[in-house]
Amino acid sequence: MPFSLLAITGGKYQKGGALLVMLVILVIGITTVFVSSLSGTTLQNRRNHSSAESLAKAKEALIGYALTYGDTHAGAHGFLPCPDMDGTAGGSSPYEGTSETCGNAGDHTIGRLPWRTLDLPALYDGAGECLWYAVSGKYKNNPAASGTTMNWDNPGEFTIYADNGSIVEAGEVVAAVIAPGPPLSGNSARTASSAAPTCGGNYTAAAYLENDTAHSPAIDNSNIASGKLILPHEHRDANGNVTSSTNDQILYITRQDIWNSIQKRIARQAKKCLDDYAADASNPDHKYPWAVSLSNNIAPNRTGTPGFRFGRFPDVPNISGSGGTGTCPSSSSPLSSFDAAQITALNDALQQVQNALDAYTGPGATGNVLNDAGEDLKDFAEDPPYNLPWSDPIRSAGKYVDDYCSGSPKTCTNTSTMQTKLDAAFAEINDCTGGSSMPSAWVGTSCQSFFDSNSWAAWRDWVFLQIADGYQPDGTGSCTTGATCLSITGTGHTNAGSGSYHAVVVAASKTLAGQNRSTIDTVSNFLEGVNAAGKTPATPTPDFVTHRISEPDYNTVNDTVLCIDGKNNCP
Repeated sequence: MPFSLLAITGGKYQKGGALLVMLVILVIGITTVFVSSLSGTTLQNRRNHSSAESLAKAKEALIGYALTYGDTHAGAHGFLPCPDMDGTAGGSSPYEGTSETCGNAGDHTIGRLPWRTLDLPALYDGAGECLWYAVSGKYKNNPAASGTTMNWDNPGEFTIYADNGSIVEAGEVVAAVIAPGPPLSGNSARTASSAAPTCGGNYTAAAYLENDTAHSPAIDNSNIASGKLILPHEHRDANGNVTSSTNDQILYITRQDIWNSIQKRIARQAKKCLDDYAADASNPDHKYPWAVSLSNNIAPNRTGTPGFRFGRFPDVPNISGSGGTGTCPSSSSPLSSFDAAQITALNDALQQVQNALDAYTGPGATGNVLNDAGEDLKDFAEDPPYNLPWSDPIRSAGKYVDDYCSGSPKTCTNTSTMQTKLDAAFAEINDCTGGSSMPSAWVGTSCQSFFDSNSWAAWRDWVFLQIADGYQPDGTGSCTTGATCLSITGTGHTNAGSGSYHAVVVAASKTLAGQNRSTIDTVSNFLEGVNAAGKTPATPTPDFVTHRISEPDYNTVNDTVLCIDGKNNCP
């Protein structure tokens, strides 16, 4: 019986076993495909993550380079390095990873990331390739574009395109770092070069970066002359088959990345100089020098204008008194009997001569404006109500300039002595301190060095000062909270102590719609909202507002406002 049963059922057992084996094989096959796919995805994700980390490190280092450029170079803050073009030049050997001279001034340039110049190790993407780097013509440092102003109004020149051809960023991008990834069919050979012993490969951009000819018009990441870059993507035919692809991972740098930080740095340096000035032992009432008239727009030596509590930030402090008569320390001073308006007028006449001297560049230049300014100063000082004697430094300065510019057109000589005479004239006005002790120069050498720097020269039209009523040179050393003290509101300020500030520093940001900064004597071309409204020189309104860059209100008022309270503890 058992034998008979086995005989009857044996065939069924064999068929079931075969089906089981086939099922196991099928499961194993599916699992293998799934695991292989998962492994490929995981590997690609790891590669992308590795590339992203390297790109982020490179971007951070490049922004840091721009932020501190003026500390280590003759130029202003904001410049970016040239790429490593061929690994054979650009400093002391070894050259690989070192920034070089790149192309003509104003031309966009692409090459390998200058990791050595940025004080970085060589940075690799997930495929083991060193990073590439593109910099726009208006931001590269060597050679720099002529006439470039290194502040918010220096535009971005690169356009970044998405995978579908739409524009991601236009008018804001100044540079980009690129992870080239593994070679694609369109790349040329990545043959080894002796100039790249660390990174390997060569300096042929087309061997690493793709030319998307399927895009109309074509966008070639390896040729930055057009200022266009396109993000990774694939092109497919009607059947869904990949016909071409671009695998360059791109992390770009915008002008906001650079100027938002530099704007704050410039404003904070100006604030620190005011804090140090107010805290000096010779300034017991913690008062501040005058702001600068908006019409005083010629560099250098931009001094404060007596009577101006609002205006641009002064390169050189002016502490002339402006309240009534007898404002000079000595009653024997020729200026001791003149009131605020009269002293201001003398200062303005002197400043016109200083402006003309600054603009005069020597042999071959026309000195007509300088001669006229000197003659006007001399006549102004000798006529009523001043009637200053020939020996007075102000009248003497005007006469000297007038005498040493001759011919037609005028040629001026002894300009160094002219400057000495003007310095003595300004010193005479600065001696009128309003009866209170105040420093006649910025406290410490670092502040004056800052105001003499190229970075300040690039920003001086963008930075404003307002002093609370009571903290000007002839003030009482006090203000009334909520009435004459200054206030700051908005998301960009913590509001701690708002309404009790002695002064504020205001730094303008990028140009907004309706602003024209070629007209620099109009405050609303630089500042917005309450920061611009009612800011008359002698009696400016006390309210200011500032917003974080991430807030919607920043799009209508983008000024950075910092508070000063004479105690070095404003937020």
